[in-house]
Amino acid sequence: MSGEKEKQANVQISRWDLFRVFLRSFFMQSVWNFRSLLSVGFSVCLFPVIKKLYPDLESKRQFLLRHLSFFNAHPYLASYALGVSIRLEEEAARGEEHAREMLERVKDLLIGPLGATGDLLFWGTIKPATLVFGMAGLVLFHSLPLKIAVLVMAFLLYNVPHFYFRYFGIVEGYRLGVEVYKVVSQQRFEKWRRFYAVLLLGSFLLLISLYALSLWRQSGTIFLAMFLTIGYALVLKRIYDNFYLLGVATVFFMVLFGILLI
Repeated sequence: MSGEKEKQANVQISRWDLFRVFLRSFFMQSVWNFRSLLSVGFSVCLFPVIKKLYPDLESKRQFLLRHLSFFNAHPYLASYALGVSIRLEEEAARGEEHAREMLERVKDLLIGPLGATGDLLFWGTIKPATLVFGMAGLVLFHSLPLKIAVLVMAFLLYNVPHFYFRYFGIVEGYRLGVEVYKVVSQQRFEKWRRFYAVLLLGSFLLLISLYALSLWRQSGTIFLAMFLTIGYALVLKRIYDNFYLLGVATVFFMVLFGILLI
């Protein structure tokens, strides 16, 4: 038994092991459940680590029980929690008992920051920015090669940060261990968010300008109607800060304006 423990103490996680975890992380959302949300997919990502750190069946079972408890975060930034978990499991396999005690606590503490930061960065900024960029490019260019180039650029604009944080989140989480909290604050990702916020604004203005130009060429009356509707919506927003009321009132204005034109 002592020989087996000594063998475990000499085991060290390699970059190749981290890369294998990274590849599995793309399937993290494939097993959502209402009880523990991301935990099943999170545990599956760690299979390469289980095989390396825990040779016997009982140790593997205990490993899975630890990670099948409730866990939720943004699926891309959950990589930081994966890295921390690998580091602490490695320390626990070497006989450092405090590592298992820290594991659950650290994962619980990371749920809020990783979820809020990831949602703001990806769902709130990067995804709409790349979507509007792609739409503006497709409207602006008419040749097929240029349209394909725009779609490729939109794909890269979204997936470069996506892949980057999926992989280097694991690496940084593993390297920093329990001190990973130093790199998961929103300030760390502010440069990324600002870049994509500028891209979103620029793409949106370009798309609106192209649409307005198209309307102007078709009919000056329709062009005027669009800008009156936008002005009406902006004035209404200053009075009523209610999204649904603003939407209904704007649609009503557009319909009324259309009836008057007819």
